[in-house]
Amino acid sequence: MSDIDFNDLLRDAEQMTAQIDKENTGIPRLNRTLSQIHDVTKKKLAKTSNILSTDSNEINASILLAAKGIDAPKLTQTIESLNIQPNIQPSAKVNQISDETISPFDRLTNIEHLRDVDLPSFLKSEKESVLTSIIAEARQKTNQEIEDSFSTSNELEWEKQKQKIMTELLGSFNPDVSVSNTTTSSYSNRQAGFNPQARTVMNDIELEFARQIYLYNQKILNKEQPKPDLIKTFANFIKKMNEKNLEDLWDMIETMTNLPPMDFDQKLNYLERNNSEKTQLGYVNQAISHLERSFKDLIQNTVNANLKQAKLGGGLGTLRLVSGYLRLSSSEKYHQFSEETFDDKQPLWPTIYLCIRCGDIEAAKSVALNAKKEDIANYLDEIIKDSRNNCRGRLNHISENKLKIEYKSKIKRVNDAYKRAVYCYLGRYNGDDDSINEVLDNVDDFLWFKLNSVVFKKDQQSDNMTFQEFQTKMSVEFGEKYFTQNRNPFTYLQVLLLTAQFELAVEFLLKYETMIVHGVHMAIGLYEKNMLNILKNPVSSQLIVVGEPSEPKCLRRINFPFLIRMYTRKFECTDPREALEYYFFLRNLKVSTQISGEFKRISNYFALYISELAIETREFEVLFGRLEKNAVRKPGIVDKFTNDEEANSIISLVAEEIENKGLIEEAVKLYDLCKQHQRVLELCNKLTSVVVTEINVPNSNRDRLKNMVMSIALRYKTETAITSKAIPKSIITTFYLLVDLMTFFDLYHSQNWETAYETLNKLNILPATSSNVDSKVRDFVAYSEEIKRNFPDLILASMTIISNLYSKINSMPTRGSGFQSSSLMMGAQNEKKTMLEELKEQARALIKFVGCIPYRLSGDINARLLQLEVMMN
Repeated sequence: MSDIDFNDLLRDAEQMTAQIDKENTGIPRLNRTLSQIHDVTKKKLAKTSNILSTDSNEINASILLAAKGIDAPKLTQTIESLNIQPNIQPSAKVNQISDETISPFDRLTNIEHLRDVDLPSFLKSEKESVLTSIIAEARQKTNQEIEDSFSTSNELEWEKQKQKIMTELLGSFNPDVSVSNTTTSSYSNRQAGFNPQARTVMNDIELEFARQIYLYNQKILNKEQPKPDLIKTFANFIKKMNEKNLEDLWDMIETMTNLPPMDFDQKLNYLERNNSEKTQLGYVNQAISHLERSFKDLIQNTVNANLKQAKLGGGLGTLRLVSGYLRLSSSEKYHQFSEETFDDKQPLWPTIYLCIRCGDIEAAKSVALNAKKEDIANYLDEIIKDSRNNCRGRLNHISENKLKIEYKSKIKRVNDAYKRAVYCYLGRYNGDDDSINEVLDNVDDFLWFKLNSVVFKKDQQSDNMTFQEFQTKMSVEFGEKYFTQNRNPFTYLQVLLLTAQFELAVEFLLKYETMIVHGVHMAIGLYEKNMLNILKNPVSSQLIVVGEPSEPKCLRRINFPFLIRMYTRKFECTDPREALEYYFFLRNLKVSTQISGEFKRISNYFALYISELAIETREFEVLFGRLEKNAVRKPGIVDKFTNDEEANSIISLVAEEIENKGLIEEAVKLYDLCKQHQRVLELCNKLTSVVVTEINVPNSNRDRLKNMVMSIALRYKTETAITSKAIPKSIITTFYLLVDLMTFFDLYHSQNWETAYETLNKLNILPATSSNVDSKVRDFVAYSEEIKRNFPDLILASMTIISNLYSKINSMPTRGSGFQSSSLMMGAQNEKKTMLEELKEQARALIKFVGCIPYRLSGDINARLLQLEVMMN
């Protein structure tokens, strides 16, 4: 049975089935599953032989494979032909084929051929392959993240540089806001029309502002009393320009900052002073006064343009002016709702309102008395009496409450809007119910009415806004978009100034290129009057900073040093004198500077910006002056603003900074300028020790350094200041020894052997005989590193000189006149043998000295020394 193949059995079975079907014997067909056939076969086989368990397993496996449609004999042949590789690599990707089109057998036949290996090796290879693929994927992902991060960082850096360049070119302080062309005037055309070929890059108005700054600083330096008002100076200068908008702007700034003197505790900060009741009351009174004066000027100009129609007559005063204004055809709105008249049929309540609006309460009172309105006249009289104690009179609380009750019960429903407005004014009713909107038809009237109704202490029984709440409403709730929409941008600036929000006003001005100069000088004037809220620690590059969360939302802080530096950056290189005039305002703003990683001193922004300007422009003589031949410092620009001590401190700060940048020679000159002699000598030693052995070439670094060092050495020998200061003797000794060595090497390179030999003996730093080698070794140990590093070249030069002199003397005739002019040669003629022995002894002493000093010489120098010494022997 073992000789019969399964295929043969299958073939025989198929033949028998076909024969039975062909003969049609009538025997019924049995349809059995593989399991049933297996059970029957197993029973039959059990009768003839014992089946081993392994055979049973093989049969079960064959049945399972057959059930899945796999040919077991063919599979066996395929497995035998498989070749398992020792190192399994991921196979190349093949074309994707749908799983439904691949038979189970085809899946097995697609297995990569492997060589025969054991299972642990196969699993190890698979594990390594998986780890390798994971690592490769992670590396690819990491590289992609690095590239993305680098690209993002690079874009941000380029964006910063682009903004910086645009800031410097356009002078724009806020790169996020586009430069607007809304503010146009004839003067703005002159601003852009300066001559580009002139030395300065400042335009006309910038030069004029700089001139006013110069004159102001002169008065401050001369300590003139009383202290000049810088904002008033600017306002007077602007009036000469005949620019109405600019004149109104600076007139408003001057008015709002012209507060009465207030005695505050010096310990109070800006917010505590600014939020005090008397400061806020001063701002409100100044704003109301400005609005009333402007309104009266408007009426006066209107009447003057229509004198025939106004019929003023010969009288003067506010009442006659208002009466004439009401006669004009342009004042028809005041007659629309008027129900009461007086004196030549003039509308009563518009007349009273206009007199109050012009700030003349007396005129309004006279109108009320003339119209027999005693209650209104009494209220106005009470305001007049209260104004004698306060700048702006108010009714007492009883009268205000009485008026409010009367207004809500009767007056609110009357048709005359100006009667309602007069009652709201007297009772300080805020009018938020739109009952007087017909009267408040422009921003000026709105501000005037609201400012008259604000309070300075919150009262639970009153619905009036505090001044701080009114500020927030104007700048935060309404904001710039509300006031600039379909209006002149100047309107929002007016609102900010009249509500004393100066920092926001400065920020608004800086958004427009033609107004930057006004915004900067407005900030300077406010700073000089202690009315500018500046950043406490101005270390960031942000110009305007929002207040703390606990502070009002409308509060801003200005980085004042950064503002000054950004403004002067345009012209500081071409006009350093003007730049310093602006830096002078920063003299009281302290800043900690850190140089060489160590905390050095507390300085101010004035000194810091001067040092940065000096480093950037390298105009050290212009800024700090120079030393004359008599060692007296010629003053520079800085000396105008500082005394000698402060100037020396600034120069020292600059010297330290440029020393850290590697500009040693410039640092030496600046240290010499500020009389830091020890630092001068230390740096000279450092510079000279590097070039002392070089050949001197005209206009070379060594030649330039030699001239500087020689002049310093000559001057310091005659100055008593250097001897009086506590400078270590070793530094002075090193300096003068290096100067002498520089002279010695000049003689050596020019092959002036005799003079060089005499100079060497005068220096007395090398042993002349073997007996004083030990003492010279001890002296060598005490020398500084600047001297020690030049000893190899010095010893070689000395040995070369001795060798040349030895050859020269040795070749001389015993008697001759070839060197009569030299004492050395005369000695050589008289005692030639003795002189040769002395030179040989000195050479031997040098060789011994080289072996004793704790300093390693190069092999070439040692070989050369031995060669020269052997040549003499």
